[in-house]
Amino acid sequence: IIKSDGDNPVWYERRGQVLVDVKKFEEALKDFGQAQALQPDNYKSLGLLANKGLAYEGLARWDDAVDCYTEVIRLGTSVNASEPYILNSRGNCYSSLGRWEEALIDYESAVEVFQRSRNISGVIYASSNVALVRAQIGNDELAIQEMKNVARRAPGSIDMRAALAAMYWGQGEEEAAEQAWGWACEKINSGQMVEGGPVLDG
Repeated sequence: IIKSDGDNPVWYERRGQVLVDVKKFEEALKDFGQAQALQPDNYKSLGLLANKGLAYEGLARWDDAVDCYTEVIRLGTSVNASEPYILNSRGNCYSSLGRWEEALIDYESAVEVFQRSRNISGVIYASSNVALVRAQIGNDELAIQEMKNVARRAPGSIDMRAALAAMYWGQGEEEAAEQAWGWACEKINSGQMVEGGPVLDG
């Protein structure tokens, strides 16, 4: 298609998305750059910027990814559009950079947006990150409370049960740790967030 319609930026962006999916991030960035170059100078695309961010994440270029996601959030805000998945992605980059407080702000903001839209899976996902960052910065009490909340909402979450076990063990609460670990090992079908629901990781 590109050979026959090489001046159409859409095809470069679409091919870049496929390249991200197959983890060819450098090639994807070249396509995204070409897609941008074929547009007017003042052209801004939330999707294109978000996809560039994903490619930068794949290359562990966290600062570049943060820049892309920040621009997506800024542009989204200017048109009254919330971007909870992008907030969560930027939080992941901040976490990779060790910028925990900024990561926590993004994760908490993502939770709020997901809650307003009643996206329960999104709430669970972002809340899990809130819990882990709180543990990382030493706020154990709030971290445990958040983990318990997530485990209650998503009883099939192995990660939160395992995290709870680690937190309890670190506090010397061996019985609670063993109970949480036993639940994760014996009562959960891996990848199944809700009893009777789909198995997400096959």
